[in-house]
Amino acid sequence: MPHSAGVRVTGLGVRLTAAGSPQPVGLVDSRTPDGIRAGEDETAHALAAATTAVCGPGPATRLRTGTVWASSTAGLQEYAQTCADIPALGPGRVSPRRAARSAYTGPVTAVSVRFGFDGPYLNLTGAQDAGAHAVVEAARMIEQGRCARVLVGGSAAWPAVRPGAARPRSEGAACVVLEKRPGAGGGTDVRLLERARVGPGAAARDDGPAAFIRGCLERMGGRPRRVVLSAAAGSHIPAGVVSQLCAAPCLDVEARWGDLGAAGGFAAVAAAVAMSTRRLEKRNPHILVLAIGAGNAVAIEVTSRRGGR
Repeated sequence: MPHSAGVRVTGLGVRLTAAGSPQPVGLVDSRTPDGIRAGEDETAHALAAATTAVCGPGPATRLRTGTVWASSTAGLQEYAQTCADIPALGPGRVSPRRAARSAYTGPVTAVSVRFGFDGPYLNLTGAQDAGAHAVVEAARMIEQGRCARVLVGGSAAWPAVRPGAARPRSEGAACVVLEKRPGAGGGTDVRLLERARVGPGAAARDDGPAAFIRGCLERMGGRPRRVVLSAAAGSHIPAGVVSQLCAAPCLDVEARWGDLGAAGGFAAVAAAVAMSTRRLEKRNPHILVLAIGAGNAVAIEVTSRRGGR
């Protein structure tokens, strides 16, 4: 069922590689460079982005904080290196620290422990749709009163030993801090429009991503001013088609920053939030986020609210 929660963003951290650019232009203000060194492990990416988000502008009060994190690649780099080291060096020479980081829950655990968050914490794995759904779960935690704020994000780090990529892959992490929006104040509404199966194996009523997008447009509270798309390589839904269906400019996450897996789906939401909070539109903008994985899709409506509206 569609889920709605009013939240405000009190922190944003970005640490992504981008082809030909040291900073993710269009996601955050160009005055906020957060370059990274390629090859750092995924936990380091997550901690760096979280440090920027948590230590940035925001209330200094101590709030019960949860953590939601999404990744397609957490632990793969460490696991691949461990598998290579065991036959060459022997089990006794493999670093216990690396073995612990081979768990797919490594980033969310490291972030929660480093900042002493109270919890709960949740780890999501999968394709681009999992990254977008992480924001929905974070909003649900706040709405249900399980915590007062949530650090939600995604990360990616591709191991050196990997199959040939269908398109350029990127590394890094991005995250936002969400809090409940005051009833009469400004902020950002994040609303789940739909989560559905698309492509092979989908319900008979759904003939693919195009039908999914049309259904989401019918559920939106207003015509989308902008669309942000993050799609897996096998989804076969180009940004040009999305722009035509939605009659709005479309930002293609993978074309802009490379393949981030689940973190790409989260980056799409973060980009929409950044567009909204920077007030790129004269009136309250409706921004459609589409995160399409290999077989699942998530659509989120991001709406900026001015004080009292």
